[in-house]
Amino acid sequence: MRCFVTGASGQIGSGLVRRLADDGYAVTALVLPGDSWASAAFDGVPVARITGDVTDASTFPDAQFDWIFHLAADQSFWRGDEAKQRAVNVLGVRHLVNWAADTGASRVVHVSSLAAVGLADRPDDVMDEDAVVQPASARLMYAEHKRDGERLALEAADRGLPLTIASPGTVLGPWDHGRHAEQLLGPLIRGAVRFAPGGGVNIVDVRDVADGLVRLARRGVRGRRYLLTGHNLTYAELSDVGAAVLGSRAPRVQLPAGGLRVLAALLERPGLWLRWKPPATPDEVAVGSRYLYFSNARAVAELGFRVRPVRETLSDAVAWYREAGVWP
Repeated sequence: MRCFVTGASGQIGSGLVRRLADDGYAVTALVLPGDSWASAAFDGVPVARITGDVTDASTFPDAQFDWIFHLAADQSFWRGDEAKQRAVNVLGVRHLVNWAADTGASRVVHVSSLAAVGLADRPDDVMDEDAVVQPASARLMYAEHKRDGERLALEAADRGLPLTIASPGTVLGPWDHGRHAEQLLGPLIRGAVRFAPGGGVNIVDVRDVADGLVRLARRGVRGRRYLLTGHNLTYAELSDVGAAVLGSRAPRVQLPAGGLRVLAALLERPGLWLRWKPPATPDEVAVGSRYLYFSNARAVAELGFRVRPVRETLSDAVAWYREAGVWP
């Protein structure tokens, strides 16, 4: 079995590459030129590497792969990155599905985002694959681009490409070589901040997502979305678990979302003029003050998807950050 993985040096990508290699599959990883994470991400893993960019159609090799996993994405929530993000998250999908169709892949897994499904204003609004996009999510640049990429993927599925969509929760665990998860949630987990956002997030272990992607490649239904999600937690609850693991103090003050929205809006325009990303963008505030709560019932029922306890995930994440020298 020959597998091709884009976005392979990211946290989910490196976890998936390791899982595929452990299962005995031949894996080819696409990495960006000058990718400083790749050596660490694939350390000790038998993987072939090619260098390229999904925004360039000539990047994709003249070769056939059985399974193709498309994870490459730009995750910025700053409008100064809009052109770059659209190129990666939309044009990159077009290039990949065209290549997959031309080379006769037997399965394509397009990894999208929960942001494309929606954000909720209330914690009791737990969404699934059939959720109607919420207005708050519809206005997010990142969500808009991911939905546009999904439309291209689903159009290819309608034309016969054996493609399914995976939408993972917010991943934590080992292999965060790019420090994305650490920068996003690390200060909250370590108790390094006094304030917690007012919303909630869905946390899932990166190893469970990697397992879910393999299950999806084996059993997923063409043209169908699967939410590879885990535990719905307020940011305060997440910080409580982090404090229990680390023996630190969790923040007890909730950030005032209204004031943050005003401040972020005031800083956005001068930031765009100066090409300077503010500490918080309007889109980041919108996400942090709402609830990304989701059900994984379809993935559990149809794929046998399983998730481990969140405390185990945080404990292993802390151990990995310490071993990697990120945390003392």
